[in-house]
Amino acid sequence: MQRITVSSIIAKELKKHVKDIFMLTGYGAMYLNDAIQREGIKYFVSRNEAAAPMMAEAYARTNGGIGAVCVTAGPGATNAIPGLAEAYVDSAPIIVISGQVQKIFTTDKYKDYKIRSFGVAEFSISEAIKKFTKYSKTINNPNNCLFELKKAIHIAKSGRPGPVWLEIPLDIQSFEIKSSQKLKKFIPINLENKKINTKPIIQSLEKSKKPLFIIGNGLKQSKCMKEFHTIVKKYSIPFFSSRFAFDLFPYSNKFNMGLLGIKGQNYGKEILEKSDLVIFLGCRAAPPLSFAAKKNHYKNKKIIIVDIDKQTLNHPLINFDIKILTNIKFFFKSLNKSMNKKNKISNFKNWLNYCSKLKNNSKISLIENKSNPIDLYRFMYLLNKYSKKDSIFTNDAGSNYYVGGQVWHFEKNQSEISSTTNAAMGLSVPLSIGAAVGAKNKQIISVTGDGSIELNIQELKTISHYGFNIKTFVINNGGYASMKNWQDNIFSGNRLDTEEKTGVGTLNFKKIAEAFELKFVLIDKSEDIKTKINKIFSDNKPYLVEVVTNSNQTLLGTEP
Repeated sequence: MQRITVSSIIAKELKKHVKDIFMLTGYGAMYLNDAIQREGIKYFVSRNEAAAPMMAEAYARTNGGIGAVCVTAGPGATNAIPGLAEAYVDSAPIIVISGQVQKIFTTDKYKDYKIRSFGVAEFSISEAIKKFTKYSKTINNPNNCLFELKKAIHIAKSGRPGPVWLEIPLDIQSFEIKSSQKLKKFIPINLENKKINTKPIIQSLEKSKKPLFIIGNGLKQSKCMKEFHTIVKKYSIPFFSSRFAFDLFPYSNKFNMGLLGIKGQNYGKEILEKSDLVIFLGCRAAPPLSFAAKKNHYKNKKIIIVDIDKQTLNHPLINFDIKILTNIKFFFKSLNKSMNKKNKISNFKNWLNYCSKLKNNSKISLIENKSNPIDLYRFMYLLNKYSKKDSIFTNDAGSNYYVGGQVWHFEKNQSEISSTTNAAMGLSVPLSIGAAVGAKNKQIISVTGDGSIELNIQELKTISHYGFNIKTFVINNGGYASMKNWQDNIFSGNRLDTEEKTGVGTLNFKKIAEAFELKFVLIDKSEDIKTKINKIFSDNKPYLVEVVTNSNQTLLGTEP
């Protein structure tokens, strides 16, 4: 009969919440690794612990649940911090379970012994990562294992979601639990939302002539798109989206004005300035999105924010007239009740027509540029246009990230998972793996740059090993095009990253595809885009596709 240990209890409970886990096995987590496999949780091994939380983030964002990671002690745990930070700023509910050396060999055991590291491959991680987690804990009492796991998962998913971390020493992992009665129980406290006063919102809409909604990740995570669109449609109110939410509605939706911000639609500033009422819904009003530094955009208008994060309401650059701290789902329940009663809200068709005219007269002409080298705007537009229904796009940093936000229209229920807050290099590949595991029947389209892919290039082996239906498109623009763009525009062409100075340049992606056992396609002519994309998308095998684009690409919008 198999012993019941802390590790087996952890694995059994974890299986109630996830079917899959991302990990890299190691001595410091060996009992956890074994228990996860025995419990039947399907594990996917990353080549670097940094990528595992990125995969878990995409997994959680794909299926609306929680993502799970297991890493070893010491360097295994510290390697996972970059991915953890991404999950934190992008509000992704993931749990990282890390191993640790025996308690007797940990620095935490000896508070007066001020040494940096005591045991072999030992580092006190739970204290170090408090800044990047909603909750972190070292389990030193075996009978607290179930309590801490349930508590951590509850915290990760409640309120504004985010990552949590449990550190478990080896002797605790292997500890035999002989009586389940001794296990500490966790009883979640479900805080009832206070009654929301939506009267100020109704009154503001009644007085308004030119209202505008700006939607964000809170709307997406609360799954209130239908309730939101009902109100928008009933009163003909236009809306803009943050990058988190710009895939929620197709661009052809007449109320949808697209992506707002310095790298958003070029008519965004004008609509924002003309409006007399701006309502942020589950959107933190990040400076690049809201033009927060330009105070004239918010003159002579009322500004309202609805968000679950108290800190979001205390914006240092925008003075909100009305702040509502609540879950978006509860907000819409209250708002719909109020709006179903008699009110004096007029229909804003004239305002909507004005906004729509700006939208329809502001086509991006670069989409029609058929010359060679390939214009990135044209390629990114066609990539989205010819993708299959329900495809998932992943993205990371640089020019392809900016351009995607301006030309991807999501007319076939496609969606995007990207490094939305940081626009960080190197995330698209691990995000695509997490999305492939979380949505096994969907085609994943990963777009990355020739510089970005180098940061997690090892995960191409993970893609080929598992045979994921992932198409990795590498934009070859000669290396770091977006950086060259701002170095040229702001610093008069003083370029820091060149082949002569740093060795930056284009890798041989055909040889890389061969090394990682991936199918390879080169797209270097504008006239071949449609044919080659359709051929690639008709095959369920993983591909590495090199797209040669203009190294002097024009990027629309102001610099960050």
